[in-house]
Amino acid sequence: MEDKIQEKIDRVLDRIQDPQTGMAMSQLGLVEKIRYVEKRRKLIVFFNCLGHSKACCAALNMVLLGDFETEIKAGLEAEFPQFSVTFTDFSNT
Repeated sequence: MEDKIQEKIDRVLDRIQDPQTGMAMSQLGLVEKIRYVEKRRKLIVFFNCLGHSKACCAALNMVLLGDFETEIKAGLEAEFPQFSVTFTDFSNT
């Protein structure tokens, strides 16, 4: 991946913060990697999900991940307006 593209992605992940801890998304380890597919004009975000947990915790995790997904998508679309953004669980790859 080109350095310029990686820098844009890093800026997006650095701007998004967890409201509970104040940590940047880049520090939380929830995004395992982001694949840049230029020919398809697509960015694929690979989440490192929080693993198996009790039903109440799993539901809360899904809400938090949904919020993060929304923020990441908006940030990446702002930096890469010509690309679509999709998400997948890293364990599914």
